[in-house]
Amino acid sequence: MEISRQQFRDELPAIKAAIDECDFIALDTELSGLHRPGTSKRIDSLANRYAEYREATERFIITQFGMCTFKWDQPSGRYIAKAFNFYIFPTSMTGRIQPNRVFMCQAQALDFLSKQAFDFNKWVYQGVPYLTVAEEKAYMEEARKKLNDELPDIPIDDKERPFLQAAKDKIDAWIADPKDDVCVNITTKNAYQRRLIYQEVRKSYSGLTAEGRGGFILIQRLTEKQLKQREKERKKRLEEDCEQAIGFRKVIDWISASKKIVVGHNMLLDICHVIAQFIQPLPPKVQDFKKLAHDIFPHMIDTKYVSSAAAELQQLLGTATSLDVLTFETRREAFKNPRIDMDWLFSRYISDKAHEAGYDAYITGSVLLKLFSFLDAQQHPEKYKEPEEPAPTEDDDQETGQQNKEWDISDTEEEPDPNWTNDDDEEEVHNYGSIKVPLMTEQGTPTEMLAPYVNKVTMVRTGWEYFDFVDTEAIIEQHNTFIVHCKDKTVPRDTVFNIFSAHGKPVLDALDEQTVMVIYEKLQEDQQHIMDKIKTQVSEDPECQNFDLLIETVAQYHRRIRDL
Repeated sequence: MEISRQQFRDELPAIKAAIDECDFIALDTELSGLHRPGTSKRIDSLANRYAEYREATERFIITQFGMCTFKWDQPSGRYIAKAFNFYIFPTSMTGRIQPNRVFMCQAQALDFLSKQAFDFNKWVYQGVPYLTVAEEKAYMEEARKKLNDELPDIPIDDKERPFLQAAKDKIDAWIADPKDDVCVNITTKNAYQRRLIYQEVRKSYSGLTAEGRGGFILIQRLTEKQLKQREKERKKRLEEDCEQAIGFRKVIDWISASKKIVVGHNMLLDICHVIAQFIQPLPPKVQDFKKLAHDIFPHMIDTKYVSSAAAELQQLLGTATSLDVLTFETRREAFKNPRIDMDWLFSRYISDKAHEAGYDAYITGSVLLKLFSFLDAQQHPEKYKEPEEPAPTEDDDQETGQQNKEWDISDTEEEPDPNWTNDDDEEEVHNYGSIKVPLMTEQGTPTEMLAPYVNKVTMVRTGWEYFDFVDTEAIIEQHNTFIVHCKDKTVPRDTVFNIFSAHGKPVLDALDEQTVMVIYEKLQEDQQHIMDKIKTQVSEDPECQNFDLLIETVAQYHRRIRDL
């Protein structure tokens, strides 16, 4: 289902219902750009990679947001999917607030979107707007001041003094001799003149109220009852305006409040953009970002990480883990469970619409179910064993033959049941026989099968196996990585970098103040040979005399930590 700016408010109940009833939610985004050209490195530190992603959220924006909910339907024995596709554009929802955001576009990103039939006109003209939390607070504070007539006075331009004086004369004349007129109208040409009239009535005419109309300001005197009714209506209108002005962020708030599993594919950049664009700017430190993201989405699963980390899956899937490959591979017989159907009201993605955010979210969630169903079958094969059909017996054959014989020779028919069309009878539902994938326990925690993959996402071009939103990342055990530990002191990073630079181009990534990981982009010589050379350098380097440096491989480091 594609939802435009004009439909958004009316479709909110359907979106909320889908989030509330589902078992998990899959997300996907399309972006105006990915990263600054020419800055990508083959190997980088965790902090630098996060800084690159953070910078991307300050430059580029989400142009399309896809969300697909998946709900297990017990009567039919299958999952029912509801996919939503939103174009997102930073404009005004109510017309009363107009954020003037500045963002960048990357030519390659727009070229890619155009080749996927991305509708740029729809993006601009029908994209759903939004407010961040800070923008919402500012908007509500401004609206509250207007409601309570607390806006600061604005200076009066000399060119507008004749206009203001003429308006005051007209009001004074009406007050002096109201005749049969219950109000007086002041014609205005622009917002500045309207603001001057509001300001003057508030300052100089106690008991009068000013109310904006099309092209003029209506000045009138209201009774106490009318004033209370007017204040009530203005408060209601303010609440409705604030509710509507939040725009698309309301969907993100609902997803966060649900505390349900959020699924993506290679989703770290997606999560960064969702938080930065709809919630708040990303913090400078990666540890602060981890806590923020985990607070907003406590259960995240990356299908790319799952497919590369599970040994059982690697045997079937190999090392290719793109979404297109996983979609193709999970259509094989080994991944036939469970059955997944699109809700009949959500027919947009019955046909392939790859690289549209809503469709990719649907495919991502489907891949997740297929992968974990396969893993569950490996651990509990008895659950997935198909029952054997009993072989027909001789008595069954004779009985069937007799029934057929009686049918053939019968020349009478039984009277039809007069109640066969009784509306009270429940409609029979076909059961497809799928098995539900155990993702969450009744207590709302990940199942034992799911737990090793929750809150871990793929992060390439570093020395880490993954990005972990909760715990410390695991180090990739490869021949181009060394661990340098300094006993009782902070490791001298500059000295270590200079020593290791003699053997290639290293990247230093801190494990803690006393330990750094040294990763080479490309290491030509044998790891042990390099280690022996470096240890000799350290023993002969005067700068290292004050430091007790321990140089080890990743395997040696893990064994030392385990034995502590």
